[in-house]
Amino acid sequence: MRNLRTHGIDVLRDGRIVLFHQAVPGVLVYAPDGRLLSRFGTYPGAHGLTLVDRGGEELLWLTDEALGLVELVDLQGRVQQRLEKPAHPAYQEFTFAPTWVAEENVGGAPVRLWVADGYGSMLVHAYDGDGRYEFSIDGSEGAGKFIYPHGLAIDPRPGKNGRLLVADRANRRVQEFARNGTFLGSWGGDFLSHPNGFDFRGADCVISELFGRVTIVNGDNLPVDYVGDQPNARFLSGWPEVNREQMLQPGLFNSPHHAAWGADGEIFVVEWIKHGRVTKLVPVG
Repeated sequence: MRNLRTHGIDVLRDGRIVLFHQAVPGVLVYAPDGRLLSRFGTYPGAHGLTLVDRGGEELLWLTDEALGLVELVDLQGRVQQRLEKPAHPAYQEFTFAPTWVAEENVGGAPVRLWVADGYGSMLVHAYDGDGRYEFSIDGSEGAGKFIYPHGLAIDPRPGKNGRLLVADRANRRVQEFARNGTFLGSWGGDFLSHPNGFDFRGADCVISELFGRVTIVNGDNLPVDYVGDQPNARFLSGWPEVNREQMLQPGLFNSPHHAAWGADGEIFVVEWIKHGRVTKLVPVG
């Protein structure tokens, strides 16, 4: 099966790999050795994939930017919860085009749900744990208005207190907020190029950057490594739809859209290319 615009990826507890791409079916589940195990779902605008644990059950938040769809499904594709477009005046002018979900979970139950509308209103919406819309933030509460607020995550690292991370992509920074929407800080403006999404392992965070690299930051949000850096990627003719044979090089990234850690320190990266690309990076030394 050929992947199309590989937008989201995550790794389950047992090592299975979940891929979200713009094709039918949209969700693909692979064994660690790359064998396709199952597939489900119709998501023509497949975008954000967020793995959550509710009471020991692994579930997937999926967003479809084309359908304006935000839903939680189990690993068989059965819908568990759906979030509606918020009643916000911005939607008198803009289309609801959700890009990512973050879930703050306490004791196996959700207490705050966040939805980024990165391609529509450029707002981040807050819902309670039952999915009732409460309020929105636009970045002006913090470092400045969002421009393409794309990926979201609840930071699980020690000392981070479950704060919300917003990949404020076109502003080349990450903004942080508390559960009530209070601004907590901003970082990355001096080293990020186009942050897209997050994943965590211990004190480290891997950030997919659309302009051709993957960045790893430590617990102080300082860069410790750049992987696959191709600084001229976005200047290639026709980027990101480059000639696969001549311009896609192993070890150099074209357009990383999401990255996820494996249990043994591997990093799986998916890229925003018409025919998709999945790369597995393994630790050395």
